[in-house]
Amino acid sequence: MPNISTGLPRRRAACVALIFAALALSAQAQTAQRPNIVLLIVDDMGWGDMAAYGSPNLRTPQLDRMAAQGQRWTNFYMSSPVCSPSRAAMLTGRAETRSGLYGVRNGVVIENDPYTSVAHETTVATLLRGAGYATALFGKWHLGDSPPAYPTRHGFDRWWGTTMSNDAYFQGGITNDELRKMVAAGSTREQVMGVFLKQAGDAFRKPSSKLWNVPLVRSERREKGGDVTYIDETLERPIDQVSYNERLTDQVVAYIEQKHSRPFFAWVGYEKPHLPHFAGPRFAGKSRAGMFGDVIEELDHSVGLVLEAIRRSPQAKNTLVVFVSDNGPWLLFEEFGGSAGPLRDGKGSSYEGGVRVPALFWQPGTIAPAVVEGMGSGYDLLPTFAALAGAPLPSAQLDGLDLQAVLRRQAPSPRLSMPFFSNGQLMAWREGDWKLHFREVSGRNYVRRKLPTPALYHLGRDPGEKFDQADAEPAIVERLTQAALAFESSIAKAAPVFDRIGGAPPAR
Repeated sequence: MPNISTGLPRRRAACVALIFAALALSAQAQTAQRPNIVLLIVDDMGWGDMAAYGSPNLRTPQLDRMAAQGQRWTNFYMSSPVCSPSRAAMLTGRAETRSGLYGVRNGVVIENDPYTSVAHETTVATLLRGAGYATALFGKWHLGDSPPAYPTRHGFDRWWGTTMSNDAYFQGGITNDELRKMVAAGSTREQVMGVFLKQAGDAFRKPSSKLWNVPLVRSERREKGGDVTYIDETLERPIDQVSYNERLTDQVVAYIEQKHSRPFFAWVGYEKPHLPHFAGPRFAGKSRAGMFGDVIEELDHSVGLVLEAIRRSPQAKNTLVVFVSDNGPWLLFEEFGGSAGPLRDGKGSSYEGGVRVPALFWQPGTIAPAVVEGMGSGYDLLPTFAALAGAPLPSAQLDGLDLQAVLRRQAPSPRLSMPFFSNGQLMAWREGDWKLHFREVSGRNYVRRKLPTPALYHLGRDPGEKFDQADAEPAIVERLTQAALAFESSIAKAAPVFDRIGGAPPAR
């Protein structure tokens, strides 16, 4: 007969071991289900700059394939029609007037800013790293060019890329710093814009890397025994812009192909199709759409290489890829910029062409192919990625919503309204198919004004915002006005972080 008094402890020990083993397997399974996340952000690509969105002259087979295999969103918005604030909103999930990540004088973070923009904010990279993710940024940052502002100080383990847009640090004529001094000395906006447009237009028509003293930076965060150190290195200055996109793509592909012991988050900031246009030898002069078409086709090729690297990866089914633009097309330079298709205006404007952008969500086997007509926003990326990663949200008030149910179950989008900002002002408010404008800025000359009375458009019937319905729908004007005012009054407006130095050259 077995000794019961000694058998029970053994059985209990075995049961306990089984329980712990089951918990460990469950934890491993849960970790395995958390997706890798690759966020591809292109610069100044319009809603109409992809064949999948209706372009008649741009060849984008890789992006079209991505759109066909995933979700293509037709009402996806950026919070602002220019770069730094829209990227800040993606990074933080917060309106610019809450975070202070905007400027009244400076529409974007300017060159040689000694401050750090996002030190007071919790970024999506910080959240994901706290949840056990490896984090990396490749390409454009544009939220500060001093070492304390580098991405590695704000949640990213590593960074390879450029501090600003690829037209920054201009040295082919009157510099941006000198343009600011002209403003400070009393030159009119028209005078400064005239100088900027003339010399920038000449440089963009015959671009040379030496005209823009853009640095290529490598930065790494290292932690050992609780001590954190940073390695920062300028690899090249000025960057060779002809070969840059190919090298950027190689960096991203190599990162995906690494053996990762934990899930990863890669933020990829493409320089294209922002001006100046530099296409590699394989693409230069090949598009019927000219220089703009050349860089769009090289960008499309790059995205295809990134997706192919993911398809080859053992984690292929567990990797989410999101493709968005940071704002609409730059219209100041005519055919050298892109197109918003049927939408009104472009970069710099809070009309649809400036803020509605192409957006693709791709994860074959998890995200079923669909065209999503509900609203989404750059604000929504942080809470969505946090939910997918099982990461707790920051305590700060967020303006983003979790889109996970839309991606995985094709549920209706939770976003029912959308605020639009420019230089810290609430410009417009969308609710359902109705959009109400209080102020406007032209993306063709950057002239800003408050409208004498709000203008109302029905985006379902009139996506080009041509026919003002305010007189015919006074009750809707009143309802949207009150909703916008309530939203605005809920924000304790923060001071503009981008204005701590300098005056304002033309926004880029």
